Amino acid sequence: MLHGTLKDLCTNTHRQGKGTVNVVNCSILIVDDSEDFLNLLLTYLDDTGCTVAVARDGEDAVDLCERKRFDLIIMDIIMPLMDGVDAIRAIRRMEAQTRRSPTPILAISGEGSLQTGVDSMDAGATRMLVKPITGQDLQSTVMEMMGKTTR
Repeated sequence: MLHGTLKDLCTNTHRQGKGTVNVVNCSILIVDDSEDFLNLLLTYLDDTGCTVAVARDGEDAVDLCERKRFDLIIMDIIMPLMDGVDAIRAIRRMEAQTRRSPTPILAISGEGSLQTGVDSMDAGATRMLVKPITGQDLQSTVMEMMGKTTR
């Protein structure tokens, strides 16, 4: 389900620490089964000006990734139907089969065990954050993963 452009601007300046970051025409897929957490993430990303798509489980995420390329995927790990680890593996397999460059994937989990982190990274996640997360944590991680730097 496409959430739509969060801001009508193509380019938006985002304050981060002492500098600013420009985000231009980025697309992000958020995958989470919790309506409340999805709304929180959308609020945290509201100032980026990125287009955001939402999937409720891993199966929907894989389906969306087969049809569209995203600049970043934010993936919950514990979900029904297909969990985040299996979804990450499926996305990485699809990218390899279609010779797509790997999309940065930020794994997010309320389960902060070492094994969850190892499983996520082994599946192909680029980074991992443990819930609860702040807006500043998410925004700075997203900017870093998308190769944006402060200036």
